[in-house]
Parts: sequence; structure tokens; C-alpha cells
Amino acid sequence: MSQMKKDVQLTLLSRLPVMLLSFLSVVFLTRLLGPEGNGIYTFTFASLNLFFTVIGFQLESSLPVFLARDKAKAPSIFSAIALLAFITIVAFAFVLAIIIFIIPGGEKWVIPPDQPVMFFFIFLLVSFGLRRVSTLILATLRGKFKFKAFNYYMILGKLIPSITYGGLLLYTVSSKAPVAFITCFKIILVVEFFLLLIGWIILSRHKIISFSVEFKEYLKPISSLSYKSLVSASGHFLNKRLDVWFVQFFNGTATLGQYGLATQVTNFISDAMTPFTQVLVPYIAETTADKHNEIVERIARLNLSIALAAAIGISSTSWLFIPVLFGKAFQLAVPATQVLAIGILFISQRLVFTGYFRAINEMQYPVRAAWAGVIITVILDLLLIPTFGIVGASWATCAAYGVTSFYLIRMAQKKLRFSLRHILILRKSDIQWLLNRAQRKQ
Repeated sequence: MSQMKKDVQLTLLSRLPVMLLSFLSVVFLTRLLGPEGNGIYTFTFASLNLFFTVIGFQLESSLPVFLARDKAKAPSIFSAIALLAFITIVAFAFVLAIIIFIIPGGEKWVIPPDQPVMFFFIFLLVSFGLRRVSTLILATLRGKFKFKAFNYYMILGKLIPSITYGGLLLYTVSSKAPVAFITCFKIILVVEFFLLLIGWIILSRHKIISFSVEFKEYLKPISSLSYKSLVSASGHFLNKRLDVWFVQFFNGTATLGQYGLATQVTNFISDAMTPFTQVLVPYIAETTADKHNEIVERIARLNLSIALAAAIGISSTSWLFIPVLFGKAFQLAVPATQVLAIGILFISQRLVFTGYFRAINEMQYPVRAAWAGVIITVILDLLLIPTFGIVGASWATCAAYGVTSFYLIRMAQKKLRFSLRHILILRKSDIQWLLNRAQRKQ
């Protein structure tokens, strides 16, 4: 437990620069693109994230579990993951080509309107491959309990884009020559490729990657857990991002750019809660069931406390910081941001309990929760967006988050036997546990 405390502390401390740099990156890139350009960005990455969630097969969620559980079989696990990852990249190229070039009008579902089809086809294809490898690098560092290297890579992953986009914005302001949308997307690819090289160097220095021809025994169990995670993650993604297509359909690209900013702000805050769950999954997978209750309850309380502070902060200050930092052109994003801030509370608990069920390989609960959220999202989006626009989309998303979170908490209660106050009310001992210096393992 002392080592887990140390890893939580390091990961949480690393999130301070990560959050700041992530926020700066969003500010710089959003100002570069403007409302319409941010709409194109939001639509493109919603498509990419959907493909990555589904065709990517959630290998990055399974890898830490198996590495933590079967340490001696790491070479076999890596070999099985490498084969499955290669299959996902080939499958994505095949599916994307069919949608864009064979299905009549199919490109409209994955490429922003009035944009060059071939460029965005290549952009999506390259982005998928880069993200496939980068996420597996991060998953490897977590599964091998290399949280210092993991946090270092996370910081670099935000620092380099911030410097790049900030420099580009400075150039456009000083020269009064706006950068074309296509150029911005090319720069995004270059940045992602550079970050991938850094990640590979980090792995090489730690010498934790090795392969074995004896990997067939892991293909089925990894595929099984990944499939369950896939069904759950697909539901969570649609719960979170389906409104992008509804807003695009009902309100157009410029309004989608406003909504995209609102979601980016809340996603930025959501990232602050991932340190706890990133550490939780491998430690739950490694420890015996009698220790799960203590770990899950404490992580849930800490996550909710951060979420509450963030929600209050965003709700009370977004009217000021959005027009000041992003420009008055994004004023319409303010009310949507304030509504989505409520959803951060539900996200905090969904992250914890989805991670818990993944670690113990009982993904049926996250699956049911996620797809219940999808149904609610679709119904409420159709009812609210035509009348209330992006504010209606925000309320629909919050309602779906609430349902998924309450269901997951209820199912976890049956297994861990805790009361709601055990996960909702922060204790003095939690703060002491978090702040006290971890003792070395004996």
C-alpha cells in the first residue's frame, strides 16, 4: 500500500503541469482555429476517437491488467498485444477506405463538410497508427509500475504541443497571417509523431519490452477482456461524443466549434481525476480481493473531492475566462460549459468503478451502464438540441453520465459492501494518506 501511495502522489503531482500545459494547448489551438476551424477539429477527432474506441479494440486497457497479474509472462503478453495491435491498424485502414471511397456519401460521416477528402483520409489513417502505439507505450509503463516514467511521458505529451501551438499562434499574431486549417492538421501529425519517438526512447531505456514466440495462450484471454472493454468503452464514448454529430446536424460547424470548446474545457478537468484510476487498475489487478474495498473507497472519495472543486470553479468562472482566453467569438460556449461542469461529478465516479470492474474482469456492469447512457443521450439529444441547442446537448450528456455512474456504484456496493457515505464524504485520513510521505517497501 505504501508503494501505491507513492505512485498516486507522483501521478497526481505530475497532473499539475499536465493540466496547465493541456489547458494552454487548448487555448493556443482554439484561438488558431477559431469557431469554424474548431468545429472541423472537433468533428475530425470525434470520428478518429470513435474508430479508435471500436477498431482499436481497447488493447491499452487490457495490457496493464495482464502485465500486473502475470509478471513472469511479460514477453508472451507483449507478443500477443503486438499482433492484435497490427491487426487493428490493418482493419482500420480497410474500414476507413470502404466508408470513404466505396459507400456513397460515406465520407460525410467521418470527414467535416467541404474539406479535402484525400487529406483527411490520410490524416485519420496516420493519426490512428500513431495513437495505437503511443497508448500502448503508456499502458506498458503503467502495467510495469513505471509510474515515474509514465508521468514524465505524460508531461512531455502536453509540453511539446503547447510550445508548438503557442509558437504558431505568436507567429500568426505578429505576422497577421492566419495559418490554413490544413497546415494546422499537418503540424498536429508532426507533433504526435515526435511524441511517439520520445515514448519509444523511454521504453528502450527501461529495457522492459521483450517478445516470445510462445504467445498463443494469451491471445484468447486478452481478446476476451479487450472485447468486454470495447463494448463498455464504445458505449461510454457514444455517451460522451454522440452529441457532436447531433449538434453538427441541427446547428452546423460553427456552433459545433462552440460546443467543442465547452467539451474540451470539461475534458481537461476530467484529466485531473485520471491519476487515481490509472494507478488503481494495476494495483487492484495485483492485490487480493480483501484489499479492494479500502483502495476503491479511498480513490472514489479523493476523485469526487477533486471533481467537486473543479465543477464549482468552472461554473463560477467560465463567464470570465472563456472570452478572455479564447476570445469573445466563443461567448456562446459559456452556458454549455457551466452545465457540463456538473457532469464532472458523475465522471469522477464512473472512472473509478469502471476501472475497478476492469481490473477484476467483470466488465458486464460497465457495459450495461454505458449503453443505458447511450439510449438516454440519443433520446434527450433529439428532444433538447433542436430547441435549446448546445445547452440542451450539455444537459443530455449530464443526465446520461448520472445514470451510468449511479448504476456502477450500485453494482460495486453489492460486491464491496460499502455505504454511499464511504465514497462520498472525504475523510481527514484520506488527506493524510495522500500528503504523508510514502515509506519504502520493506
